[in-house]
Amino acid sequence: MARFGQDKIEEVRTRADIVEVIGAQVRLRRAGRNFVGLCPFHNEKTPSFSVNAERGFFHCFGCGAGGTVFDFVMRVEGLTFPEALQSLARRYGVNLPERPDAGGPSSGEREALVLANATAAEFYSHVLWNTPDGAIPREYLKSRGLTVETARTFALGFAPARPANLAANLRKRGLIDAALKVGLVKRDEAGAVYDMFRARLMFPIRDAQGRVIAFGGRVLDDRLPKYINSPESPIYSKARAVYGVYEARQAIQKADRAILVEGYIDTIALWQAGFKETVASLGTSLTVEQLRLVSRYTRNIVACFDGDAAGRNASLRALEVFLQAGLLGRGAFIPSGYDPDTFVRERGAQGFAELLESASLLVDFFLDDEATKVRGPNGPLDRRAEAAQRIAEKLRLVGDEFQFNLLVRKAASLLGLGEEVLRREARRARHVNGPGPAIQRSSPRSTLPVSARVEAELGLVAIALRYPELRVEIAAQTRPEEFEDRELGALVLEVCGSDDVQASLEVAVANRLSDEQRGRLSALMTGPLLDDATTSRKRLTDSFAAVTMNRHSRAVAEELRRAAASGCVEDAKTAAQNVIALRRQTNRGG
Repeated sequence: MARFGQDKIEEVRTRADIVEVIGAQVRLRRAGRNFVGLCPFHNEKTPSFSVNAERGFFHCFGCGAGGTVFDFVMRVEGLTFPEALQSLARRYGVNLPERPDAGGPSSGEREALVLANATAAEFYSHVLWNTPDGAIPREYLKSRGLTVETARTFALGFAPARPANLAANLRKRGLIDAALKVGLVKRDEAGAVYDMFRARLMFPIRDAQGRVIAFGGRVLDDRLPKYINSPESPIYSKARAVYGVYEARQAIQKADRAILVEGYIDTIALWQAGFKETVASLGTSLTVEQLRLVSRYTRNIVACFDGDAAGRNASLRALEVFLQAGLLGRGAFIPSGYDPDTFVRERGAQGFAELLESASLLVDFFLDDEATKVRGPNGPLDRRAEAAQRIAEKLRLVGDEFQFNLLVRKAASLLGLGEEVLRREARRARHVNGPGPAIQRSSPRSTLPVSARVEAELGLVAIALRYPELRVEIAAQTRPEEFEDRELGALVLEVCGSDDVQASLEVAVANRLSDEQRGRLSALMTGPLLDDATTSRKRLTDSFAAVTMNRHSRAVAEELRRAAASGCVEDAKTAAQNVIALRRQTNRGG
């Protein structure tokens, strides 16, 4: 990924009007200094989503989402920070000089490859909807129950049978070399260029930003192969791409759920039936990279499998991929003889919704399957031991400690084993084999709730960001060892001593905070407490008072511990009285 200078980050941040960017997704109205609207990240009827144009922050007081314009684009489009930066730079005309990774395409080459695919998509769409060649595929789509609106949403097209129609179009635009690299055209032995896709219904594959990166092509007769797909290219890897992610990304966030299928038509049919959070794995074996892409939007993923033995075996194979991606995942089993498309057409949306409701955790299915094989806790000892070994191998992939311990407990109960034995074996497997390159462990900083005192400490971060003129005063009073969260104390000093431009500083701070902390920080940055330096100075006093109270509470706790250890009744009484006094001070706002 290219690297960009602080000045360019600041330029994009300055030019990208946060109200305009968010207003393209959310209907906003002015309310005092802020703009408010319905949150795009969760369902609500009363607006709790606030945008502060002056400070460049948004915050939802309902779900806690918040941050800068970069954070908004990252959440809505499922992008990394560099991708969000590039997206906004293109939109606002900021040139980003970049240093590409070794072996990767330059910015100009990448743009040419994307343009070749975009040109092809326009060409195929024109053929489908505006020429006699499109008559048969239009009837085919109608026979599959797909409407024109749905087909246009997914940018479907048709590649005519003639061998070099697209090639001629691309040659006129000077895109033949790019088209060769992305597999739209090929050269024969004589060097003549011809179209790769002919007489096929075309499914553009788009990335999260809506750029066409590849195609899938389906025949409408009995020819083989039934499907052909674009080859790997500098802008497309089938192991990393997910079909339908562009069309589904906002629906996934709204529903906090993704439905994972295998085929193009399955995805489109479910989308049309109202399950707009559906995506597909491009007909390949499910990969960790694909799950990580989807998990940018939600961690709740329901994968659809055939209801026969082969489908159930596939679900067990998928479990390991889910665990490697740091996810548990659920499995919905389609009755034998159906696929998601035919099932929803025959049983309707309600029938498919009921199927999703019955989806079980893949890990639960795996544990139950292992217990059934060995006939439960009373089965043969050797078989239970073998099952325990298989389970331990799976448990080593679970990075979240809460999930790990709950699964150990369930597995031990099903097999009639001691929890500690299974836990030790799973830990040993972790040590011997490693957690695997794809494990995403949960950090304690991302799960611990933010206390009142930590919120006061976050207030110091917010003031330091908002008012550079107060940083010397803040730094003079900051001693990280007195903070409840010492990392926040260190962060306050770093902000106060930084020469970074504002946008880079905000990005660096966001990367150091948990999701909960980022949400609280954005609430402060959009709220009234930072409206002016005078109010912020008062907030400074309150925040440092809370830090001091935290130090005092630790001292009293230590006093109580020593009194208890000494066994002296009078000392214990005094310490207890100090604790009561401390609690009263805390209740009064300390």
